[in-house]
Amino acid sequence: MVLEIRHEEGRYHLTVSPPDARESRTAAVETPTEAMATLSGWGCHSTDITDALDATGHDWRPEHDDEVMRRREQSK
Repeated sequence: MVLEIRHEEGRYHLTVSPPDARESRTAAVETPTEAMATLSGWGCHSTDITDALDATGHDWRPEHDDEVMRRREQSK
């Protein structure tokens, strides 16, 4: 099982391979919200994604919450 997220230089570096996704993939995104969306789109389970975000050692939740609130405000 390979689902890894590293937080380096303000970016989230994503690595996934089967069985966590249909195929091996890598990407770098700016926010934890983008990481969640990307990994979910690759077929990863939400619990596995949040566990991997937690394993980065970076407190990602406030950043995610801020982005969710910002998107809600923009959609009004």
